[in-house]
Amino acid sequence: MIDYPLSMKLGQLLAAVGAAPVPEPTAVPAAPYDWRDPHYFDAPQRHRLTEILGQVAARLEEIFGRLRRGTFQVSLQSFTQHFAGDVCQRRPADRDYCLTFGPDNGPPCGFLAIPSQTAILWVTWLLGDSEVTRDAEAALSPLEESLLSDLLTAVVEAFLPPWRTSHNLRPAGAMAKGQPTVPFEQTEEVARIVFQVRPAAPEAPCEIALLLPCHRLAAAAGRTAIAAAKVSPQELSRALMEHLQEVPVTVTAVLASTTVTFQDILDLGPGDILLFDKPVQGPMELVLGGRAVFHGRPARAEGHKAAVIV
Repeated sequence: MIDYPLSMKLGQLLAAVGAAPVPEPTAVPAAPYDWRDPHYFDAPQRHRLTEILGQVAARLEEIFGRLRRGTFQVSLQSFTQHFAGDVCQRRPADRDYCLTFGPDNGPPCGFLAIPSQTAILWVTWLLGDSEVTRDAEAALSPLEESLLSDLLTAVVEAFLPPWRTSHNLRPAGAMAKGQPTVPFEQTEEVARIVFQVRPAAPEAPCEIALLLPCHRLAAAAGRTAIAAAKVSPQELSRALMEHLQEVPVTVTAVLASTTVTFQDILDLGPGDILLFDKPVQGPMELVLGGRAVFHGRPARAEGHKAAVIV
């Protein structure tokens, strides 16, 4: 049983150090966040791009309407952001027909891709056939390849105008089957845009996929592109040292220390004296981050307590 004076001192000590219960932190709802995918565009920028891609879908409806002289519904199926190394590995390497596009004076920066089955269906429409009876893996004739290439070029031409204000992009190279040669960096942020083409007739819808770097869409999305400056290792090291020299560091001057029991702390009062293990006038330690790095002696400077490093 604790006597009254001891319990009163214990209460005073707990009041001094703070004995109030710590409130439970309020749970804050957070949206799912996948660190494996880049987040180059924020929600308002994605919304702006979605509106622009809706206009592209309307132009594609006109192109496919002339294709069969019928009604087509073209809609944006998805707009996703990926790292180039991941999305290229997930794509089939030899089953798509692809057409690249890029700037006038430079390598291609993106491509359009459609599956083999879609290619067979489209050339069937172009030739006026009523039914699709061919194998999806069957090779196209030179005439069919030429017709399909013209159609893919028209689709790319309908897709590129919104981004030409900041990038002079146009179809580049010839249509080919298989993985296109586009010099993506493995960690480059790329956008994958998928349109769904649905004919009025009871046929399965088709998909058109386009892949290009996110920074090619930045201006239209209202995102300011920041050019990455090339910095030499020497310049980087000097900049780091300059910033490190400005980092505040707490230095503690320890005159002396002692070890007491918890009961001794409860019994402390005004006027009590603690005995230390060495004279106060003796050498002192200067502690940096919990570790003694300098030794000094007590001193005064301009009316303030100080320590002279020895």
